[in-house]
Amino acid sequence: MRFHSPVGGGIALWNGSAPKTGETVDVEYDLDEVFSWGKNIMPSSEKTSKINLIADTIYIIAELTPSADRTCAALKLSDSIILIELEGPIPLESGFVEVRAARIHLYPTNI
Repeated sequence: MRFHSPVGGGIALWNGSAPKTGETVDVEYDLDEVFSWGKNIMPSSEKTSKINLIADTIYIIAELTPSADRTCAALKLSDSIILIELEGPIPLESGFVEVRAARIHLYPTNI
């Protein structure tokens, strides 16, 4: 399903009853894959959150904050937080990154 948000849009897998065309829905983003530094997560020179769909890949620019043990991290995408799993330690304490994801799952929060 196609989606649009204040930071961009793309295609995602929707979980639950599909919203009506044009309906505004509060959602939770889920990136169901493991991210490897230099492969599908890397530093970004851009400092503004955004989502772009290019070919079949979702590109997300967001601010990264790794966990203390560096096995996962939080991506701050504008006002949203997306938790991601990391394959190994990353060399970045925090800052903006580009994440390349094969798919996004959207879950309605029912708020």
